[in-house]
Amino acid sequence: MFKKILLIVSVLTLLLSCEYKPIYSDLNQLSYQINITEFNGDKELNKFIIENLSKRNQKKSSERINIKINTEYEKNILAKNTAGSITNYQVKAITTFEIDKNTTTETLTIEEKFNYQKLSDKYEEKSYEKTIKRSMAISISQKLILKLSITK
Repeated sequence: MFKKILLIVSVLTLLLSCEYKPIYSDLNQLSYQINITEFNGDKELNKFIIENLSKRNQKKSSERINIKINTEYEKNILAKNTAGSITNYQVKAITTFEIDKNTTTETLTIEEKFNYQKLSDKYEEKSYEKTIKRSMAISISQKLILKLSITK
């Protein structure tokens, strides 16, 4: 009888003392001031990345991170039909970040790809490509912030 009570008490103690906390719960609580010192490559993609990083920037923080951004953006033909007309494209963005934090420098490379079908209207296709760049920039920014929040 004593063993059963002891077992129940110890199991309850173990279960109640564990704290559940999502792994990425501190993602929005970045405690750094991010300074973009230099950016090269695709201007539109860089603009979207900088916009996303500035939304999460903590201006009042004493810790500063200096970041250099280099982006490469490619639009490749993925498929053609029997007449030789282009039907599908693949866009690829490779972003390299040089992160200077507390006298240490780290390089992070993030690659995003997206496949889409060619649209008949050129204006719609340009607009759609801009939307794709914006979503790639959001994804790239989130991955960078995740990396920064993990390596505190």
